[in-house]
Amino acid sequence: MLDNEEIRWVKSTANELNNLLQVISESGQFLETLHSGSAESTKYFNILRNGIERASKVTRMMVERVGGYNAEVSHSPAPAVVSPAVKTTTAAPLSTPVSSGPPDVKMANPSGPRELVMIVDDEDFVTMLAQRVLADDGYRVVTARDGFQALELYRKLRDQISLIILDFTMPVMDGSDVFNELLQINPQVSVVLSSGFAEQDRLRAMLAKGMRGFIPKPYTQEKLLTQIRTTLDALQAEKTGQRRVI
Repeated sequence: MLDNEEIRWVKSTANELNNLLQVISESGQFLETLHSGSAESTKYFNILRNGIERASKVTRMMVERVGGYNAEVSHSPAPAVVSPAVKTTTAAPLSTPVSSGPPDVKMANPSGPRELVMIVDDEDFVTMLAQRVLADDGYRVVTARDGFQALELYRKLRDQISLIILDFTMPVMDGSDVFNELLQINPQVSVVLSSGFAEQDRLRAMLAKGMRGFIPKPYTQEKLLTQIRTTLDALQAEKTGQRRVI
């Protein structure tokens, strides 16, 4: 019988494996856009896809074994490493002037026509790939490696940031703690949680406090772009409805 400490270790390790799967999957997507076409490369990318799928199943089995897996919050099967960044063409452009933000803030695609999104994740490669996908699709992007940096950036860019993609498992401050602090700064902050495994009770609590959604890891480029666009469009619709009522 595993004790609570061992169960927490298994869940933490499973989440780390999911982060690594995300890195491998996104790297494979990028490499395939550069080297696709030949029968030889197709064979090896198929091997890579199968390996990711098998590893994803193993991580789910680990959590199922310790009783921590729940179908409502579990991640979907590992993504197929087959396509370049998906371009979404139906989204409305920004209606406010584009700003590059304070001079001490590094922003990807500062002149992009779409909203400013902040990615908070302690996995540098995951952050880099998500930033590339969003910037290629027209979004402006800022990134934070931990909760403290995220809070500092949000205080500086509160009026510009439209959405935050927040990792759940981070050192010192996890996603739940960061979300609570963001709510203190702005009760209307818009956050989507991103994680391989999030504790069901804490996830429910965050949703009850106004979290906008959940995107399970590992996610495909298409799922990331779809989640972000759907959430931003819903927020815009809510604001429009509020203005009409007033």
